[in-house]
Amino acid sequence: MLIALIGFTGSGKSTLGRALAMDYGLPCYDSDKWIEQQSGSSIAHLFALEGEASFREREADCILQCIRSRSTGVLVTGGGAVLKAQTRELLRTRCFTVHVQAPLDVIWQRLQGQTDRPLLQGSDPYSKLSSLYDSRSGLYDFAHTVVSSLDMKRAASQIVAGWLQFTRDEGRVDGQ
Repeated sequence: MLIALIGFTGSGKSTLGRALAMDYGLPCYDSDKWIEQQSGSSIAHLFALEGEASFREREADCILQCIRSRSTGVLVTGGGAVLKAQTRELLRTRCFTVHVQAPLDVIWQRLQGQTDRPLLQGSDPYSKLSSLYDSRSGLYDFAHTVVSSLDMKRAASQIVAGWLQFTRDEGRVDGQ
């Protein structure tokens, strides 16, 4: 069963996903990187070219394909992947889903000056970030567990312990 990392943009999902995969010998699948590879374009370019709604369709399709074709590993989703109800349900029912959290001020420090975040472009990126953070806060509540990205080593061990317990409780053996 896949471990799916969800959380707000800049919360540390990619960093944690890579570390988790490396520490535990798991493959890591990053939905944003997969979309960029498949399309030959950056996320920012796709947003500009197609708009957010079209990008969210690509993202949902990517996550569905990954879940259907991979039986184990770490799936790192984009911050807005939870906007679609169908994607939330798929992640909830087919993965061990982990909400990776970080306080808004930490996220702001991580993202300041980055120009590749399409939803933070414009004259007041902090206000946009704060508004998005507030509007999405409840969308991650379906996760099976929550970890803080402020302590990556602890978060990784919490995720693996939770994943093992979850698969035992659900009667799944060997990732099935």
